[in-house]
Amino acid sequence: MENRITRAAKINQLTEEQQSKHNGFSHWDSYSSIRDHDTILQILIDGRDPNARDIEGYSLPTLVYLAREKRPQYPHNFKAGAMNALIRVSGKISNGQIIHNIDCDMYSNDSQSVRDALCFFMDEEKGQEVAFVQFAEGFKNVTKNEICGSSFRIGMEVEFHGLDGNGGPLYIGTGCFHRRDTLCGRKFD
Repeated sequence: MENRITRAAKINQLTEEQQSKHNGFSHWDSYSSIRDHDTILQILIDGRDPNARDIEGYSLPTLVYLAREKRPQYPHNFKAGAMNALIRVSGKISNGQIIHNIDCDMYSNDSQSVRDALCFFMDEEKGQEVAFVQFAEGFKNVTKNEICGSSFRIGMEVEFHGLDGNGGPLYIGTGCFHRRDTLCGRKFD
């Protein structure tokens, strides 16, 4: 879907097939571009649908594509703006306690990452003290000329620990599971 949106924005028009297939496109007109467009919200998988199952018969969670409204005259606040839109939209759709934030150009190659994150949140002794669980970005098959090896190892293993001034980790922006109440005003001592 992201490729279709990008292609449509480049040629500055939509085919009738695209408009009919994706509800969000029905609101687009000739002025729309990557930096100037209405909100596109498409529920790709509705987790409440009993037929939403994978090939092994397991039920699938709700999957939503969201491209928030952008206007050149108003700042969209980059990652913070995306997180605000994610919180508002997910609050209306599921209002789940855990929000998974992942950039559109990233993916998880570990199917157990959700389970691993939930183990931290559901820990009986310290689980309520955990605000977020994030997984480091790691890149494989990079060229030998890449000066950092794109592994981000030094940052994750050495530099990030305690850089927030309170002894806690930094949020790096993607690959992160957040507890909703920590993003929506929960108070900590």
